Amino acid sequence: MKKVFTLIAVCLLAACSTFGKPVTQAQLDQIQQGVTTKDDLLSSFGKPLTVTKNSDGTQIMSWGYAKVGFAGSSYSNQALSVVLDSSGKVASFTSSDTSTPN
Repeated sequence: MKKVFTLIAVCLLAACSTFGKPVTQAQLDQIQQGVTTKDDLLSSFGKPLTVTKNSDGTQIMSWGYAKVGFAGSSYSNQALSVVLDSSGKVASFTSSDTSTPN
C-alpha cells in the first residue's frame, strides 16, 4: 500500500513543473540604459540561460521562467533579454510575460 501512495505522489509532483526564477516588475524597473552593468544584472537575476556575443562587441544575455500547473491546466512564462554595449552597460532590453487566459 505504501508503494501505491508513493507512486501517486510522484505522479502528482511530475504533473506540475517550474523552471527558472520569476522576474518582478521591481527588478525590471532597476534596469537603466547606459547605467546598469553586466555585474548588476548578474546580481539581480543570477546566471543567464544564454549569452550571445556579437561581432561588434555587444552581448545579449537572456533569462527565462516557466511554470506549468497540474496536468497542464495553467501556465506562466516570462522572458528577459538584455543587450549590453561594448563597454558592458545596458543598451536596451525586452521582457515578455505570458500566462493562462482568464
